[in-house]
Amino acid sequence: MGATSAAVETYRTLFLYRRFEEEVGAAVVTGEIHGEMHLGIGQEAIAVALGSVLKPGDAVVSTHRPHLHALAQGVDPVAMLAELLERDGLCGGKGGHMHLFDADRRFMCTGIVGAGAPIASGYAFAQAREAGDAITIGVVGDGAMNQGAVMETMNLAALWTLPLVFLCEDNQYGISVARDDASAGDLAQRGCGFGIPGTRVDGTDVAATRAALSAAVDRARRREGPSLVVADCYRWRGHYEGDLDLYRSETEKEAAKSPERDPVTRQRSISIAEGASEDALTEVEGEVEALVRSWFERARSLPMPRLEDLREGVYV
Repeated sequence: MGATSAAVETYRTLFLYRRFEEEVGAAVVTGEIHGEMHLGIGQEAIAVALGSVLKPGDAVVSTHRPHLHALAQGVDPVAMLAELLERDGLCGGKGGHMHLFDADRRFMCTGIVGAGAPIASGYAFAQAREAGDAITIGVVGDGAMNQGAVMETMNLAALWTLPLVFLCEDNQYGISVARDDASAGDLAQRGCGFGIPGTRVDGTDVAATRAALSAAVDRARRREGPSLVVADCYRWRGHYEGDLDLYRSETEKEAAKSPERDPVTRQRSISIAEGASEDALTEVEGEVEALVRSWFERARSLPMPRLEDLREGVYV
């Protein structure tokens, strides 16, 4: 793929992730999607970079903000949307947005803060005993970095030299508590005591995040042990849809949406600088709009779960 084509494709994916989340948010407002909803608007560049370093056989364990990681891992977007719409989707309409699971794609998430880390280590433990070079990415937030489960997992991952990459999306807030009011020291150095190398990167920059993740993933594929990548970002919405979001100033939120910090606007400028034309990117935007609409239409056409299937897959 030439540089210009790559620039267009990077922007396409980034814009697709933004529009996907915006349409999910709109469906919450209209009441079509129920329950708590956590969106990754403003954090899309990290997911684009994540998708670019994954190979078949790799696993991804995500958080309560999972949609973009699922898309990056190749999870069927229609099946995911059907799940969010409480139809017969990814988990038969039983999992909802915080409990997405796709065994074939080796993707799952959990709504419990920090609880995905031990699960990610389980994937990596199995991969270490398989032939090949498959790896696991365990996504956490800055709040989860203070959970004992994450530190315990780091210890075992280092002790057992697991092919595991800890990816921390540092959006500066654990729910409503500012990171600097809850976390001592630099999160990127949290693994030092276990011999885990850590790096901090600008998570609004696709290329920079891809480079940091590539180095960590390559180390895991060589079976040299786990790494930690902390990606600085900012979530544009409240912790969940409907959050009054009174703990952040309007000045702070607007600064995050500046052309220098908005991942989509920033990548559009970068793509043009790399040779993509305005017309090509505008065409891409139209294609993405139509694609996301088609996904929603197909998801809405799927049947509701059947009452007689309520206990299917329940074993205890």
